[in-house]
Amino acid sequence: MRVGPKEFREQYPTASERPWHDLGFVKQLNMRGFPYCCELLGVFRDDTHSYVQTTFATEGDLFGWCDCEPKPGKAREDVMMPLVVQVFTGVRWIHAVGISHRDLSLENLLLTRDDAGKLQVKIIDFGMGTLKRWCTKEVRGKQSYQAPEMHGDEEYDAFLTDTFALGVVVFAMAVQDYPWISTKKGSCQLYEYVNAFGFLKLLERRKLRKGSGERLIEVLSEPMTQMLGGLLQVNAADRAVLGEPCWEESRQNVWDMAWLRGQRAAVDPFPPPGQ
Repeated sequence: MRVGPKEFREQYPTASERPWHDLGFVKQLNMRGFPYCCELLGVFRDDTHSYVQTTFATEGDLFGWCDCEPKPGKAREDVMMPLVVQVFTGVRWIHAVGISHRDLSLENLLLTRDDAGKLQVKIIDFGMGTLKRWCTKEVRGKQSYQAPEMHGDEEYDAFLTDTFALGVVVFAMAVQDYPWISTKKGSCQLYEYVNAFGFLKLLERRKLRKGSGERLIEVLSEPMTQMLGGLLQVNAADRAVLGEPCWEESRQNVWDMAWLRGQRAAVDPFPPPGQ
């Protein structure tokens, strides 16, 4: 971490992950009353190490959660729904205040229990985050979650790359597997298939990795299939959004989709500023 952000930049000018960004974003979100991240308790040092202390998330991360029952199907989607609503709400909130995360993944979404025993989502690791909405030649995040436009030379919208990453998160939660290994051209046959034939064709061919070997199209509900198709659009211009204030009402919005329709008001008591 060095002794501060300036020294870190000088020592690691090409680093994609910046620990001081993480601390700065978390502190600012804490000050704004953001409920979907851990509280930063302090940064401490001795002669050799730096220690960052935050509140503890008691239930691990969504990667570990994916191994839980029930098996893929309607019952699992019902269990997922309140968690997905919180994830979408939290990311919509940070976008509304101008932050792009760029490393959303199962491992960076933690779970903890509130005083009533209900699961709460906490977003962590803002080290690849930025206040720039428009980025060029900055590939960020884990391979499976990277939106395809990150690999090009054109400017990309970091809000929409976050949305794509959430599509991968929801897919993995629903079927206990990743949709592909990488979105970089020529790196993964599964993604090349989607690029050529569309996401729905992938669901028609792919089978569950665990359990009975059913095809994904037979396991996922039609509303879930529709939502995943919107979030994982190859073309960023056609990708669904999270209802951020920057978008026109005509844009495809996850909250208007059948799987989530009517859910936000019940689980979203913390609308972002200006909403």
